[in-house]
Amino acid sequence: MKTAVTHINLLQRTAPAHTVAWALAALLALTVIGMLYYGSQVRSLAQEAMRRRDDVALQLKQLQARIAALNGEQAKNADALALRNEIDALQPQAQAAQALIDALRTAEGGRTDEFTRALTVMTGVNEPGLWLTTLTVSSGGKRLELQGEARNGASVLRFARRANESLQPLTLRLDSLEMQPAAGGAASGAGTGAVSFRLH
Repeated sequence: MKTAVTHINLLQRTAPAHTVAWALAALLALTVIGMLYYGSQVRSLAQEAMRRRDDVALQLKQLQARIAALNGEQAKNADALALRNEIDALQPQAQAAQALIDALRTAEGGRTDEFTRALTVMTGVNEPGLWLTTLTVSSGGKRLELQGEARNGASVLRFARRANESLQPLTLRLDSLEMQPAAGGAASGAGTGAVSFRLH
């Protein structure tokens, strides 16, 4: 009869690399960069549209002054008719530039600057083991909401305190906190303390 042999593996397993945390951090960084780039693109489009509108308005004023001068000399002068045709041709461009400005204001709800300021402040507040997944500015820049995940609740509380300190110049404040265990927290074992949170 064979004696039962017990096998013991003395090799320690290496800790898994924190690839998920790095991937989420990279995703957040790419999101922040994308939002900053999008905000600058919207501002440059609005500035270009306003510049075009101002150029067209200046041309219209100059042409109207010339028409008034020509009308004073001769009402049915051929030059006056040509200038009138130029004005009529410029009117659609002026209307298109104004429509673009109105569309940008409507699409952004006038929040481009508020969103950019809040995003800039929040990129300066970091807490090890905590990452944001959503940043929302509403009510004309007067309300800010953050969502994310953290290794534990203490990290969230530290982050909320530091975020409120940084947001003081913008007259924004995060007064409400909702926290719950992260979706994968139970599966990864008790004691991890991972949480998802919502600050507003």
